[in-house]
Amino acid sequence: MVKIAIVEDIKNIREGLSYLVSSSKELHVVGAFERAEDLLANIESISPHIVLMDIQLPGIDGIEATKQIKELYPKIEIMMLTVFEDEEKIFNSIKAGATGYVLKDTPKTLLVHEIIELSHGGSPMTPRIARKVLAEFKPEIQIEKTEYHLSQREKEILKLIVSGGTYQSIAEEIDISPHTVRKHIQNIYQKLQVTSKAEAVGKAIQEKLV
Repeated sequence: MVKIAIVEDIKNIREGLSYLVSSSKELHVVGAFERAEDLLANIESISPHIVLMDIQLPGIDGIEATKQIKELYPKIEIMMLTVFEDEEKIFNSIKAGATGYVLKDTPKTLLVHEIIELSHGGSPMTPRIARKVLAEFKPEIQIEKTEYHLSQREKEILKLIVSGGTYQSIAEEIDISPHTVRKHIQNIYQKLQVTSKAEAVGKAIQEKLV
């Protein structure tokens, strides 16, 4: 069972998220908080695997809270769940350590899928957010092109990642299992020397790997 903590200052949204997450047999809500400070005060006792984090919060905002959590508990995964599509907030969230960035208007069934994907090692990001992340990476002049020795299948999957694909959609696109997709993505991360979807996308664009 994947333990989920929620930080959301609007009560009806917080309660709705708790109900939605609890409807999945794979997920269990261990705490729902109005303020990031409340989560930080209880994080040791509830030991969440994943935190769903709003950005605009009273007191410590979601980006600063993410930074503090990742410094103290690097194994906790954090998904920003917000209304903001602002490039600066997206990029600052990723730099703070968020491993997912999903908009609150994401369909409910897809949101649960994205949380589960994150628990399996993915870095969920809605397609239009992925596009905004790409815009943050500026091509740089390179003296020497690095060879990463990606296989044709890995290059194909990397291209689909850049397009915003999820494990499931990539599996359906190239007719292999999600488990096999996950193994390929792990190999891609290792070869590119990255640890997240955002880093992989950035390197792919910067170095014209796709």
